[in-house]
Amino acid sequence: MATPGKLKVSPEVASSGGAASGAEVDDSRPIDDSERPAAIDDAISPAADSVADSPPVDEDSSTAKSRRTMTWVAGIALTAATAFAAWSAWSWHDAATAPTSTAGETRDEAVAAGRTLIATVTTFDPHHRDQDLARWQAATTGALQTTLPGNVPPDGSTTTGHVLDAGLSDLDAEAGTAKLLASVEITVSKDGAAQPIRRTRLAATLTRTASGWKLSTLEQLGVAGS
Repeated sequence: MATPGKLKVSPEVASSGGAASGAEVDDSRPIDDSERPAAIDDAISPAADSVADSPPVDEDSSTAKSRRTMTWVAGIALTAATAFAAWSAWSWHDAATAPTSTAGETRDEAVAAGRTLIATVTTFDPHHRDQDLARWQAATTGALQTTLPGNVPPDGSTTTGHVLDAGLSDLDAEAGTAKLLASVEITVSKDGAAQPIRRTRLAATLTRTASGWKLSTLEQLGVAGS
């Protein structure tokens, strides 16, 4: 067995001008380029040429494409953010300026109208009889228009009604009717002399007509002196 790093040379090789017969050749010596067989060069050259002929990687093109993609994504995100902000602003404005519900509006209108109407029909000046009776007629509807003139003070007193408080006990917005309870203070005077102030509670039915809310019934629930 040959020692590692040493090569046995056959007698034939030795006789052809190589090393002496039986001599060992040191194969650990680096091979000089001049000693490298041409076949090795032929095998390496095509591979080297193939690598050399490969098209270079266009790093600038790849970077540009990546930047375009990032720009597109950023644009989409900005558009979405802008749309959301606009929608939020619109929603806030719409909520802040939205009118109250139809039922709420109707209730407020009925209460306000009822206060005015009751103050009207509890106010009377005999010196302006016709004008005041015309106001009573304008404030009422239905049978109440006929019966209310019977409430004119027979002694010629002057009355001035002031609604202290009022509220609805019932409302039918679709039918256009409402029940109103009111606390009223009535100042009475006769021949320029003040009379005791009367406080009374009234129950009224309001009916919505083409010209607005009107009193259709009026009932006195109680009277108290001052």
